[in-house]
Amino acid sequence: MKSFKLFFEQEEDSVAILPGGFKPPTKGHFKAFQYILNDAKKGIVFIGNKDRDGITSDMSAYIWDIYAKYLSKPIEIIVADKTPVLSTIEYVDSNRDKRVMVGAGDKDEDIKRYNYFIKNVERYPLVQIVKIPSQEQGISGSKTRELINTDIDKALDYFLPEEVKSNINDRAQIKNILKYK
Repeated sequence: MKSFKLFFEQEEDSVAILPGGFKPPTKGHFKAFQYILNDAKKGIVFIGNKDRDGITSDMSAYIWDIYAKYLSKPIEIIVADKTPVLSTIEYVDSNRDKRVMVGAGDKDEDIKRYNYFIKNVERYPLVQIVKIPSQEQGISGSKTRELINTDIDKALDYFLPEEVKSNINDRAQIKNILKYK
């Protein structure tokens, strides 16, 4: 199997894609995206369009917009029309000339979501499914949403990436996004 460096080395059109619900995007999601974005020229985040416990896809997109300032490459944030996985497949189908690295969680069921690419490897030779090692052990979307409802400041301490947490303005902006859910 090719390493990320060899797979994406000197490719003008290499894209890292991270699909997910992101209600809200946590430091684990942020680190996972950094992991796959490292060797691509740009990245795309596909956000699920369903609300979870009052967290909307628009809220998630606004938070990813803030996170984008802390990432080393340009990223595009897209609320998926269908599911994040189907949006990823559609993107790849429309961009077969690009090298695409699709991030999947380290659980087997996450990888299975992309069997379409694996089963059709001859049709998608430029697609690599990357099993991302668990980031920020123990971070939980459910716990994050519970904390947002009970103690927003504690929630921010729990789920924000360190880079964002230490920026008073960005922290306040995310707090404002979430407290009006």
